[in-house]
Amino acid sequence: MSPQAMEKPNDSGRTIRSLTLDNGRFFVGYGDYLENGGPTKVTTFDPATRTFAETGLTAPTEEVTTFRRINGKLYAPWTDPTGSATANQGFSTNASGTWTNEFKAPAEHVYDVASLNGTDLWMVGSAKNVVSGKGGAAAYRSTDRGATWTLVAADTSNVETGYERYYWAAAINGKMYLQAHNVAEGAPLRIFNGTSWSTLSLNPCNTVESRAVEVFKGNIICTNYGRGVVAFDGKTATTVLNTDGWNVLDFDIPGDGYIYALSRAGVYRSADGLSWQGLTTVPEYAWSIGVHNGTIYLGERLNATIRKVDGLNTNAVPAPSTTSTTCKGKSKSC
Repeated sequence: MSPQAMEKPNDSGRTIRSLTLDNGRFFVGYGDYLENGGPTKVTTFDPATRTFAETGLTAPTEEVTTFRRINGKLYAPWTDPTGSATANQGFSTNASGTWTNEFKAPAEHVYDVASLNGTDLWMVGSAKNVVSGKGGAAAYRSTDRGATWTLVAADTSNVETGYERYYWAAAINGKMYLQAHNVAEGAPLRIFNGTSWSTLSLNPCNTVESRAVEVFKGNIICTNYGRGVVAFDGKTATTVLNTDGWNVLDFDIPGDGYIYALSRAGVYRSADGLSWQGLTTVPEYAWSIGVHNGTIYLGERLNATIRKVDGLNTNAVPAPSTTSTTCKGKSKSC
C-alpha cells in the first residue's frame, strides 16, 4: 500500500492510475484532479522489495495520470496544476539526471507530453485565451530542448464550455496526431508532418486519458469507448480487440516485445498490436497495469494498493472477438 497515495484526502485520490517501469522500479501515478488534492509526490515502487520510495520531488499537480518515456527519460504531465490557470505550467522530469519541475507555458491542464522526432517536445491539454480570447484545447511545441515554447494548435467551441481539451498526442511515421474533445461542434483529427498541418475526419481514440493511448509497432493503439481497442495507422482505424460491456483502462509496454492491456474482463497481450491473447482475470479494483520480468502488477483504485498476479488464469479470460471494424475518414462512428 502506497503511503504517499494514502496521504490524499479522498478515496479516489488513492487510486493507482499508472505504473511505468524504469531501472527495475515502477513510477507510480496517483491522485484525483476532480477533488483538487494536490500537490503530488513523485514516487516509486520496487517489485523486488515491495517497498515504496520518494524521489524527493513534489509535483505541483493534483494528480499524476501517467509517465511518458522520451529518449530514455521520464516525463510526468501535470494533469491539473495546483497553480494559476494563466501561469506557466508543465511537467516533472528526470531528463537532467535528477527529478525537476519544469514550468513551460500557460496552461490550465497538461494531459500529455510527446515528441515528433526525438529532438522536439510537445505538451498538450488546455489553456486560457487560445482562440479569439476564448479558452480551449492547446498544444505547445519546443524545438530547442524545452527552452522556449510555441502554441501550435488550438481548438475551442463557438461558445466556450471550459472543457475543450487535447487529452493525448502521439507520433507515428513522422507525423504528430492529436484531437480535441468536448468541442461542441466537433473537432478534426489534427496532423503535423514537421512542416505543415492537415486534418482528417476520424475519431480513432475518443475521450480517453493519455494512459489509454500508446504507440506500438507503427500504430497508435488506443481505447475507443464502445468499440474496444483500436489500431490507427495514420489513415484507418481498425478495431483489434472488441469489448462487450467493458473497456480497456490502461496499457503497458515493458520492453519485452509485447503490449499489455488491462480491462475489467482481464489482461490481454499482443506482439503486434493487432492480435491479442487473454492472460488472466483481474480483481474488481484493478485500475492500472505494469509488467516486470514477465510478472503482472496491478494498481488498484481507491485503496493505494499494488497487487502482484501470482498465477495466470487464461481459461477464465473472455476470448478476443475475431470480428473487426475498419473505419476511414469521414466516418462519424469512428
